[in-house]
Amino acid sequence: MTVGKQHPASYRDPAGFIFEYEDKFYRQVNRSYAVHYNLLKNSGLYNQLVKENKLIAHTEIDQCLTENNQWYKTLLPEQLSFISYPYEWCFSQWKDAALLTLSILKISVLHGMILKDATPFNIQFVNGSPLFIDTLSFETYDPTKPWIAYHQFVECFIAPLLLARYQTPELLRIFQVYPEGIPLSILTKLLPLKARLNLNVLLHIVFPASVADNRKTATKMPAAFDRQKLLHIIDNLISFIKSLKAPSVVTKWNNYYEETVSGSEYVEEKKIILKEWMNGLQVNSAIDLGTNTGTFALLSSGTGIPTIAVDSDIDCIDRLYNSCKRDKISNLLPLYVDISNSTPAIGWDNEERDAFYPRAKADLCMALALIHHLAIGRNIGFMQMAKTFSQIAPWLIIEFIPKSDTKIALLLQNRTDIFENYNE
Repeated sequence: MTVGKQHPASYRDPAGFIFEYEDKFYRQVNRSYAVHYNLLKNSGLYNQLVKENKLIAHTEIDQCLTENNQWYKTLLPEQLSFISYPYEWCFSQWKDAALLTLSILKISVLHGMILKDATPFNIQFVNGSPLFIDTLSFETYDPTKPWIAYHQFVECFIAPLLLARYQTPELLRIFQVYPEGIPLSILTKLLPLKARLNLNVLLHIVFPASVADNRKTATKMPAAFDRQKLLHIIDNLISFIKSLKAPSVVTKWNNYYEETVSGSEYVEEKKIILKEWMNGLQVNSAIDLGTNTGTFALLSSGTGIPTIAVDSDIDCIDRLYNSCKRDKISNLLPLYVDISNSTPAIGWDNEERDAFYPRAKADLCMALALIHHLAIGRNIGFMQMAKTFSQIAPWLIIEFIPKSDTKIALLLQNRTDIFENYNE
């Protein structure tokens, strides 16, 4: 019998691990987690979270597929078509992921369980909404103890959101450097004074950071705890995160179509051509590189094609994500990725978390109003682009923008035109 292969990202939790078997991903539950897993199922917590689309659903398989002697149960989770990482999310995605974590925590406490960790890597965006995917994150709740993952939640969720709120949303990408969470000692140096005057920032960031620096406090006994105190902290965190708003950002490109061609015959004719081609190709998935605010990614998803929309302008991605939420568009995933400097493989042996391009596979790749940014803005040759595009999808819809375009003039305004080979 073929033995399931453990996923390189799933090695930290003694409760179990993810493995691949016959082209599907499974989760093994180890015997050490049996009591907690049975409580998750028997308390009604699993059923409620799955019913509310908060937790990934699974079916149980009473067979060991790994030949691992710690085996207790095998789970076949709902299979995900794409895995994104937190440093590829926009501000609103981060907020929704944080709020989902707290919502699950609160429901868990009411069922006699608690989350033992609080990392955004436990969450994926599926059908337009965040979904918790780590079934083994739940453990039996002891009301006399505080939430063990509180500090992790602050460094993994609140810290990135505060940097985005008080500095720039582009700093959300710093999580790629600190995937275990942004240390409070670093965060406090990066936050402006007005942030520190916020009562919640004082409570959750400044005071804990100062306490951590004071070694004398290490000998103090922790204060008595109970369930009501924890529920109060959860409600406070929910209210705090809901109050955070990203600063409005205007860039050269985040109103590209509004400023130049919105409502013109150009965009409408382009939509007609693209829709006709998409229907003719009969593709089952698409990725739109340089999506801007998603004009053509929305067209693709509107024809029923699940679409990933990528742009290096985080404000564009935030707008697109919020418009998808508002209009209940579930088959479009916006991601904050600079394709000329895309997400690298990181983690242990560079295998724990994959680079963007090995994950970015589709039937159709769209590169519309993009290649002039790559060729002239980043000095990337057409052959390099062709190689990359061909690795993403067998079909490519690409648009050539001539040098006479005003946006190319903007790219060339502070540099010499050395691009003799930029032609159709």
